[in-house]
Amino acid sequence: MSVFVAAVIAFEILMRSIFVRPTTWAAESTIFACGLIYLLGGAWTLLEDKHVRIDMLYGKWTPKKQAVIDCITYLPFSLYILVMLWATWIYTAESIKLRETTMSPWDPPIYPMKIAMTLSLVLLYLQGTAKMIRNLYFALTGRAL
Repeated sequence: MSVFVAAVIAFEILMRSIFVRPTTWAAESTIFACGLIYLLGGAWTLLEDKHVRIDMLYGKWTPKKQAVIDCITYLPFSLYILVMLWATWIYTAESIKLRETTMSPWDPPIYPMKIAMTLSLVLLYLQGTAKMIRNLYFALTGRAL
C-alpha cells in the first residue's frame, strides 16, 4: 500500500511539473490509501505488541504482572473500541444509505473508507481480545499460550 502511495505521488508530481496536467484524483487517492494504512495498522501493531505504554513502569514488572495489568487494561480498551465501533457503524450505514461522496471534482464515494473504518475496529477488537485471552492464560498458568 505504501508503494501505491509513493507511485501516485510521483505520478502526480510528474504530471503537474513536467506535463503541466495535474490530476483530479491523486490527492484523494493518497489520502484514502494513507487512511487505510493507518486504520489497518492498529490491529497489526497490537499483534506485534508495538503500541505505546509507560515502559519505565511496565518494563520493570515481571511478565506475569505485565499479563495481569494487560488483562485489567483490556476493560477500558474494550469499552472504548465498542463505543467507537457502535458510532462508526451508524456513520457507515448512513453513508452507504446516502451513497455519500467527497463532493470534490473527482467525487469518489466515501462509504468504502467508512466500511474500512468499521472493519479495522472489528479487527482491532478481535486482536485485543485474543491478546487478553493469551495474557489471562499466562497470568493464571505462568505458561505462554
